[in-house]
Amino acid sequence: MKIALYGYDTIVGKLVLEALEEDSNIKLDAFYPLTPIPGDYDAVPVQGKNYPLVYVDEFDFSQAQVAIFLTTKDETARLASKVQNAGCILIDNSHLYAVQKDAPLVLREVQGYVNDVIAKRLACVPLATSSEIVLSLNPLHDEYGLKKAVVTALISASEHGELGTQTLAHETTLLLNGMSVDVTDFPAQLAFNIHTRIGELDENGISEHEHIILHEVERLLDINATQLALTCIQVPTFYGHTLSVHVELEEDCSLEDFKAALKQSAVLSLEEELQDKSLVSPVSCAELDNKLYIARIRKFARATFDFTVVMDNTRHGEATAVVDILHLLQAQL
Repeated sequence: MKIALYGYDTIVGKLVLEALEEDSNIKLDAFYPLTPIPGDYDAVPVQGKNYPLVYVDEFDFSQAQVAIFLTTKDETARLASKVQNAGCILIDNSHLYAVQKDAPLVLREVQGYVNDVIAKRLACVPLATSSEIVLSLNPLHDEYGLKKAVVTALISASEHGELGTQTLAHETTLLLNGMSVDVTDFPAQLAFNIHTRIGELDENGISEHEHIILHEVERLLDINATQLALTCIQVPTFYGHTLSVHVELEEDCSLEDFKAALKQSAVLSLEEELQDKSLVSPVSCAELDNKLYIARIRKFARATFDFTVVMDNTRHGEATAVVDILHLLQAQL
């Protein structure tokens, strides 16, 4: 494949490069790391070769089959038509098109068709929280039908990229040294704190971030707006999103059958299956395989269950999702 990557030096970009380095099934005929800085003469090593940086405003996108954008909505909006008019497929991780129903949304495990992607020259990567909700609920929905789910999502600082992780690290250092924190980029202090909302709320008390997740989950699971209630809370962890899920199914089942349905998914791992029996947490799971970890499964009432989910949001939720789309496209192009 001939791939251009804009945002190679972001948190997710570094993980995509790492995945391309390790994945022998992705064959690179050409690779173009794109930079917003003119005159930047550095190079990026991938699969044993060094590829020089290319100034994004001067790049001819017809040289690439696929352009991965790990950048801001503004940059995607500025350059998207240039990419697509050159016949190049845009993989967008900025979520510019998140609430557009006709924008192809791809999550390989549940929506792995790319004919529409090729036709529209666009593939949208879901938000990490959307993927986490969908991947944990999909096997249950397939087996017993989803009546309703209530999800509380504990969002890590890396959801905001390096701004989030660097702010959390800086504030933590200041506070541990007895110094005050000057809050500028977030509505409140991140370190040692919890935000009960992420972004501003609309008249119904739902944030834009929650609107995007609700929209994406409804599309990927093919459910309606009344079947999912969601609250996103900002927590002071660097990486790893955690969900607390209360789910009501259309059909009743035993606790063991409920677990068996979850085990059918190759991307899910149950706490009881971990060999070292370590506590399922964002820190411990980041050191394990690239999966979603389910813990605290319990039956609440008839056809009603509670459980928690932990996922490495940057690696699995974003980088792996991007590489999965590359696999799907490589099989078609």
